[in-house]
Amino acid sequence: MAQIHWIGGNLPQVGKSWAVRALTESLFLKDYQVIPIVVDTSPNSSLSEIYNPALLESHTPSKYFITNSLAADEIFKLAHTHKRLVVKLASHSQVKFLKWINLSGILTDDIRHSFWFVSNGHRDSIKYFQELCNYDWQLNWVRNQHARVWGNLEKPDDETDTFNICDLPGIITNPTEIEFIEASRAILHHLAHPENSEIPLLMRVRIQRFLAQSHQNFIGMTIQSTKPPPPKIISRHVEDEDDIPN
Repeated sequence: MAQIHWIGGNLPQVGKSWAVRALTESLFLKDYQVIPIVVDTSPNSSLSEIYNPALLESHTPSKYFITNSLAADEIFKLAHTHKRLVVKLASHSQVKFLKWINLSGILTDDIRHSFWFVSNGHRDSIKYFQELCNYDWQLNWVRNQHARVWGNLEKPDDETDTFNICDLPGIITNPTEIEFIEASRAILHHLAHPENSEIPLLMRVRIQRFLAQSHQNFIGMTIQSTKPPPPKIISRHVEDEDDIPN
């Protein structure tokens, strides 16, 4: 059965690109025979070029959820051709994406859907998360551990009817290293290879730890099959409101 992993969040700069890297490389390690295809809807992003350069020319990010929401129908076709897709949704395209979900009928029985909601804990993202709870897919709350402020998510009382919560590791935090990795346009496993002498040893170790922890968090988590309810309360422990990121 085909499967689409949607990775999104209505706020920019919350770690969606790193969540794509983490999930894509974890899926590949889990099953080498089914290579995940990355579709990045963010203009000027290099993720599609990094993980599937052969598809880049015919599936450019500018065609999805920008001018014509129905242009994203190509994603439906790709899912049947390549079986496993990881689709990154640009923060500004979330409204058009939900309209397309309603119009396209893509949430069908012959395609499994998982939505990975990436958050830095900011309360402005909660309303969008609650909207996602209305759709028939497996919903996963991804907490970016590199975020400066994080709130505590209160789980529903009924533990049999819930969404998954997993963490995006906050291991690679040095801005210089982050910039280097993103500018390299390379797969993380290639950068972390022990024989890659061009990468400093400690950086390779941190990338290896990020990959190992990501695989455990994203793939090793227990998969729930029930429809998730919206979160009840977002409680936050900060002394000053100015500490909350914009």
